[in-house]
Amino acid sequence: MSATKNSSDDLRTEFDRLDGDKDGYITLQEFRAYHSKANKDDTAISKAFAAIDSDKDGLVTFEEFQRAYKD
Repeated sequence: MSATKNSSDDLRTEFDRLDGDKDGYITLQEFRAYHSKANKDDTAISKAFAAIDSDKDGLVTFEEFQRAYKD
């Protein structure tokens, strides 16, 4: 059970790191800014964001983020 809690805590930490303005959502701009520091390809970044943004509203909630990284 603690492994699940740690995983959830790790996801929350990562989500908070990506949420640059701390409004509770990750935008494509925040996602892109974070990942471009690692020299990731812009197309790959956009595709990854689209895959996580399951309701396609342009905002990733913690719940969407959690679902995307669940397994």
